[in-house]
Amino acid sequence: MGAPRTGTTSLAKALAAHPQICFSKPKETHFFLGRDADAGPDAVRERFERAYFRTLQPEHRVIAEGSVSYLYDRRAIERILRFDPDARFVVGLRNPLDLLPSYHARLLYTMDEDVADFARAWALQDRRRRGEAIPARCREPRLLLYGEVGRLGRHLRRLIEVTGRERCFPILFDDFRADPLGMYRQLLAFAGLPDDGRTELRHKNERRTYRHAWLQPLVMNPPAPIARLAGLFSATGHARLRAVVRPFRRKLKRINMRRAPRAALPIELRRELSDYFREDVAELSRLLRRDFSNWLEPRA
Repeated sequence: MGAPRTGTTSLAKALAAHPQICFSKPKETHFFLGRDADAGPDAVRERFERAYFRTLQPEHRVIAEGSVSYLYDRRAIERILRFDPDARFVVGLRNPLDLLPSYHARLLYTMDEDVADFARAWALQDRRRRGEAIPARCREPRLLLYGEVGRLGRHLRRLIEVTGRERCFPILFDDFRADPLGMYRQLLAFAGLPDDGRTELRHKNERRTYRHAWLQPLVMNPPAPIARLAGLFSATGHARLRAVVRPFRRKLKRINMRRAPRAALPIELRRELSDYFREDVAELSRLLRRDFSNWLEPRA
């Protein structure tokens, strides 16, 4: 359930390959943010499983999904617990000074952001909170509130308050990058599942951009009518159409994608972000009983 840019995609792919796990398609359903999740338990289960778990089999002991949006919405957490009182929650965590530039680059790639300079995008938050300067293709203005996205100590504390500490499995990005296979095995134990004998798990966290601006909206952030049509086909089970469209879309995405260089934060911006997140990083240190003060620039 988040945070973004913390290795959740690599982890989801690994979990999806476990023989006793049925992972949702797509990885991020955002189902428990919507009104469908407020229906009765039987109706919620039927809608959720029918829409996102078409490959569910009797041998699957766990269903899982990876909507990073849930970390930021208490209602979603409460809805998940109503759906399954035994639900467990995996949370990716990362230094906000590293997370946010990577997250900003991802929003540029998905066309939810149109300000290429992260410092300018950071400075626009107050205006965007008032509904101003929102990119035309932004699907949810809250995505652009970088300060809120990076306050992981606050969001983890709320999650623990709602669910209890024993239900939460925090994963530090640096720990996962250093030992992805070891972290994967720990996660299986947390889920009550046996090791599947995997001997390698690659952690991939590349920054992407696109080659052709005219093509990107079609493959990554389609216009609303196309998106609604695709959602209709998905919900009503047009398997033959999905079998044709999805590979074609993936191929177009590969053709239009290229790696983007990582740019260092200007020192003044690093200091500003360090001051902004200092109390939140201290909160995260208290929650996990680890010292993360080295993430931030020293006070001037």
